[in-house]
Amino acid sequence: MREPVAGAGLRGRGGSAISDGTSPASLILFMLALHVVNQIDRQLVSAFATDIMRDLELNRSQFALIAGLAFSGVYAVAALTAGVMADRIGRVKVLASGLGVWSLFTAASALAQSFWTLLAARPFVAAGEATLVPTASNIILARVDTRHRAGALGLFFAGIPIGSGGGFLLAATLGPLIGWRWVFISMGAIGMIALLGLTRVQDKESVLSAAPTLLGNLGAIVAQWRQGPRIMWASLAIILAHAHSATSPFVQLWLVAEKGYDKAAASAVYGGTFVATGLIGTFGSGLLVDWAARRLAWDRALTVFLILLALAPLLLCYRLAPGHSPLFIAGMIGSILFMTVLYGPIFAVIEELLPARLKATATGLNMLLINIFAIGGVSYAVGLASDRMALAGMSQSWTLPLIGADLIAWLAVPCAYFAMRSSPAVRTATPALSEQMHQLGDVTERR
Repeated sequence: MREPVAGAGLRGRGGSAISDGTSPASLILFMLALHVVNQIDRQLVSAFATDIMRDLELNRSQFALIAGLAFSGVYAVAALTAGVMADRIGRVKVLASGLGVWSLFTAASALAQSFWTLLAARPFVAAGEATLVPTASNIILARVDTRHRAGALGLFFAGIPIGSGGGFLLAATLGPLIGWRWVFISMGAIGMIALLGLTRVQDKESVLSAAPTLLGNLGAIVAQWRQGPRIMWASLAIILAHAHSATSPFVQLWLVAEKGYDKAAASAVYGGTFVATGLIGTFGSGLLVDWAARRLAWDRALTVFLILLALAPLLLCYRLAPGHSPLFIAGMIGSILFMTVLYGPIFAVIEELLPARLKATATGLNMLLINIFAIGGVSYAVGLASDRMALAGMSQSWTLPLIGADLIAWLAVPCAYFAMRSSPAVRTATPALSEQMHQLGDVTERR
């Protein structure tokens, strides 16, 4: 495999490709397809929430555990382990193993007959799926010129809205025809077919003076944090923003219980909106951030801060506006954008400051913290609080806990601001950029 050519962009220069003949653009599209499958498989439990709770006789806390902590707790540890193993034995090998495991146990989940049997399958799905982001994102970064990395990662992370929304669309379309169990089996089969394509992907093996260890790489990342807080603040921004993402398993239940939607309409409206809006959030934000960096000399964290600042008020509109109203739909769009705009820009901010041997481990560490704190802890807290409020007879037993999660997510805004202020670009700004920073509240100009 040849190294990426400077200035090659997504396509590479002269067809920049590895020895298997795969161009960077084709590789990104293939990884995008894997990400779509990954996200559909992850979201199927949420998309079929009403059916699964009925068939398996689950209460809200049990469903929150299956959709949240039982998945995300294992995902978190596995993501970090996958990052270290990818740096050690190769990214494609780790990803292929994970794809096989998550596809097999997605299909096996269809056999669940109770809370305990579905609970037993979810950790295996989580462990397999956790291998994707630390491996695939860094395979992509190794092929793409630095000027286009946020856009390239944004396209890869477009798998989140396509897959998440696609899961709800599958529930709305195929669910009534074949039932949730056969949808799970079908998605598992698709994953096993994709595994055949993955075996053709080649990736340059890292040449390291010593095999990386978990503790060694974590210690090196902490040392990077101490040298400059920019990586820490960028990581905190994406971790805290996922407190809002932690509410997604409850969307169908919330729309049906408190916003006046029936089950099919809730899945169709949310799924369709998520696909369309999420593509703008992931790929569009990556392109916007890269453009602002090239044309306006804006730091990527600055653009992220402005985007989050504009979107944060829409989260409250989403929760409080009447269902079907224009303000509610605007809030739903803002909610989806808030979930999806950070991936490409923030991972590009983090990656550009790290040596190659730490990139996959750093991604895995962020996924661990995201899934333990936000996807796991916050979602389980929402389920518990909703159960208690429902037993107490409160009319907004879903809305109030969801607002609590949104308030935590708002903390991502100041974290993005501090990441911007920690940028070397702020300390060595050109006069034009310094003026832009001054208008945003920056009171010092350093040359």
